[in-house]
Amino acid sequence: MPTLRPCATCANLLLDDALGCPFCRAERPSLGAAAVATLLGLSLSGCFQADAMYGVVITYDDEDGDGYTAPGEDCDDSDAAINPGAIDTVDDGIDSNCDGDDNT
Repeated sequence: MPTLRPCATCANLLLDDALGCPFCRAERPSLGAAAVATLLGLSLSGCFQADAMYGVVITYDDEDGDGYTAPGEDCDDSDAAINPGAIDTVDDGIDSNCDGDDNT
């Protein structure tokens, strides 16, 4: 009996040996990258960033749904109002635009 697995991108069920997803057209990650990611304890969902030198797939989820992921982009991924595209209110005690300063 064939086994099913969820697509890492859209979560639709696929045959375990499928090379790609017919729903979202995502390609199945190479077994080498998946194995390395699993060994490193990384998830294969969310935003993908490929490291060409090592072939490792690193993923980050956008926890607050503002379009920016942590680490690196979003300095507070628990609050959608705080992200690099936000307008910073001067001296309110919150670095809303993630530039390291509480000013515009």
